[in-house]
Amino acid sequence: MAVRILPSVHTNPIFVEVAGKPIRASKRSAQWCRKAVDVCWNSKKSRFRESEIKEIKEVYEHARKMYDKIIAESVVE
Repeated sequence: MAVRILPSVHTNPIFVEVAGKPIRASKRSAQWCRKAVDVCWNSKKSRFRESEIKEIKEVYEHARKMYDKIIAESVVE
């Protein structure tokens, strides 16, 4: 879950499970969040130190994979 302020801002996500199963938002919302990861990366990548870039790339890639998984699990458009 995240609080979203349209059209372009949201809080950090909090992942919630009910009865051992993840809650999934609409596929459209998950796709918006996935795209936001790339937008954030593209706007910030030049600001990181060279010594940090490998680890930071891995963190962003993890976020991409998580949102791709959520998109695949979402059933509501």
